[in-house]
Parts: sequence; C-alpha cells; structure tokens
Amino acid sequence: MEKDKLQMIADHYGIKKQLRQLAEECSELAVEASHSARKGTTVGIIEEIADVEIMIEQIIYLAKIDRCDIEDCINYKLDRQMKRIEAEE
Repeated sequence: MEKDKLQMIADHYGIKKQLRQLAEECSELAVEASHSARKGTTVGIIEEIADVEIMIEQIIYLAKIDRCDIEDCINYKLDRQMKRIEAEE
C-alpha cells in the first residue's frame, strides 16, 4: 500500500470523517459478502475488501494505534476460536 498517499488522504479528512467512512465501507462489504455467499462467487468482494483495508490503515495511522496491540488481539481471538472448535469435537 502506498503509505504516503494513505497518510495524505487521512490527514486531509481527519479522524471523525474517516471513522464515518470506515463504517460506510464496512456496511458495503457486509452487503457484498451476503451477495457473494448467495451467488457462490467472490469476484465482487475484492473492491469492498480493498476499501475497508484502506480505511483501516488510515484509522491506525490517525489514531496512532500500535500494530502490536492489534496483533495481540488477533492472536487472542484466533486462540479463543480454536478452543471453541476443539470443544465442538
């Protein structure tokens, strides 16, 4: 991802506007995921994932979020889900 462009755009709009934009992009992704599940294809979902990822990167930058905190949270959630799967068996 082109970090300079991402940061310039984020700085231009600011955190409040970009948080609202993130919410909108997530909604669009949710709709496309539903359509993709129904159609059995993921072709249309690529653009929506890209939009959400761009917005997430802007929020990480604007809010000065430490990526290590995100990774820790991801690992915790993955471990928790693995325990749930094991409990199903």
